[in-house]
Amino acid sequence: MAEGTQSLLERVAAMIHARLDPKRAADAKRRQADMFAGRTSDSIPILLGKDAPEAAGLPGVDDWERWHDPAKSLYDQLKNGVLPAAAAGGDSVLAVRPDTGVINCMTVFGAGWTVMRQARPAITRYVPKEALREFQVPDDVSGLGCMPKVVEHLEHHRAALARLGLAEAVPIGHCDQQGPFDIAAQARGHDLFVDLYDDPEFVHMLMHKCVQVYVAVSRLCRRYGPANLTGAYGGGQWMDHPCVRMCGDSEILISAAQHREFVAPRIADALRAMGGGWFHYCGGMPGFGRREGLHLHEILAGIEGLRALNWSTAGDWIGEMWRLKALGLVNLGFLPRGEGEALEAYFRRVLSPYDKRAGLLFEAYGVKPDEADRAVDTWRSVQDAVFH
Repeated sequence: MAEGTQSLLERVAAMIHARLDPKRAADAKRRQADMFAGRTSDSIPILLGKDAPEAAGLPGVDDWERWHDPAKSLYDQLKNGVLPAAAAGGDSVLAVRPDTGVINCMTVFGAGWTVMRQARPAITRYVPKEALREFQVPDDVSGLGCMPKVVEHLEHHRAALARLGLAEAVPIGHCDQQGPFDIAAQARGHDLFVDLYDDPEFVHMLMHKCVQVYVAVSRLCRRYGPANLTGAYGGGQWMDHPCVRMCGDSEILISAAQHREFVAPRIADALRAMGGGWFHYCGGMPGFGRREGLHLHEILAGIEGLRALNWSTAGDWIGEMWRLKALGLVNLGFLPRGEGEALEAYFRRVLSPYDKRAGLLFEAYGVKPDEADRAVDTWRSVQDAVFH
């Protein structure tokens, strides 16, 4: 980077300041909180980004730099996440996080990891079964695994945002903690899926410890940001009570019966300890037509404290949106846009499962760059037409 990181931070911060709108920010929090609480709002939230012309040409940051230099990580999040969300004028809650990847909780158990240039940090060494059996989770995990790096980022971001005058407008959310089964799967490795059959007692024991780690890491992050906010890159989700985000990328690989026995009760334990939250899983993204995870939606809907689901796989997207609505789960997500589908028609299709302004936080990934200027106004006007 030819220009110093501190200078770049100040430049991007100035671009964000020019776009800050206190009323928009308050409305975004209120609308998101309404959705998560099951209330009808004045508008279903739309979450999107828009390019800021003056940011064109600013240098990028690779994954190695993002990990090792918290100033560069903050710059990257402000430039590529917060600024586009502020420029779009939608319902994103501006936020940053310690952007250290998905390895955080697993390393508390002693899992080894590597940091790469063009990919996020990855687990490279699993923890032996006996070491997992003997491990006792302390209340304070800040000195274990990669958590000192997470704390370094948290402390840097808090001081830097205050210095840039953004502490109130851009709070800090939690790092990526994954969820209890993801933590177990990356600490134990592929053998965990054999353990489900050969040593269920061990799996139950490990899952309880993973809940403890999840809660300890979440509480550590809460020292640096509001408990109402969950972590995200550039934007966060906001509830009117303490909340967390949880990920279940690994559990879509197990059966519904195994999930009911080993996973769902532990998700409930973690959410109960943290005040509730929402759930994400990835899978089947290429083509958007694969169906991993759908067999778990009914189970997830029955977990106390789980308010919303962010998912990425479906054969029949609109049909699954109808099903989530019937199950009482808020849909935090997107809908693939049809080839040549007009923006207004696309928005009408997104809203078609809903009979009121409730039940959805819409991630508008289908909006094209040349539509970004009118996307928010179009979204509001289509709602007025659909819901009268």
